[in-house]
Amino acid sequence: MRYAWIENERIRDICAGDPAAHYHPDVAVFYDTQVPDDAVNGDGWIDGQVVKPQPAPPAPAPERTWTIIDVRKNLTLRERVKWDNDKTDTIKTAKIELSLPRLIDDITEVLQMLVDAEDISAASMSKILA
Repeated sequence: MRYAWIENERIRDICAGDPAAHYHPDVAVFYDTQVPDDAVNGDGWIDGQVVKPQPAPPAPAPERTWTIIDVRKNLTLRERVKWDNDKTDTIKTAKIELSLPRLIDDITEVLQMLVDAEDISAASMSKILA
């Protein structure tokens, strides 16, 4: 037999057996409700019935971000040479813009700037965004 301490229509704690044998009398007095074997701490207790809590919905997946590392690793060798040596002002600006992780709209704008300046190819841009 199991007894529960019910508080605010919720099972606060369950005692297997006689509460007086496990707790001080000042505490045992709170274990005054018999509960079924499938009851666990945290279950609801409404009108003498166990009410299982609803599972929390899954957290949304975080939005993907891109960093300067994601860009460089997807460049061709020729593009990496230009990138590593800050050959153009657009590369310098792109590196500043990518000093923090960027969401899709921001990274697309930066990459399109690099494509328009012919610092990287459209194929490299697609590879980075893949």
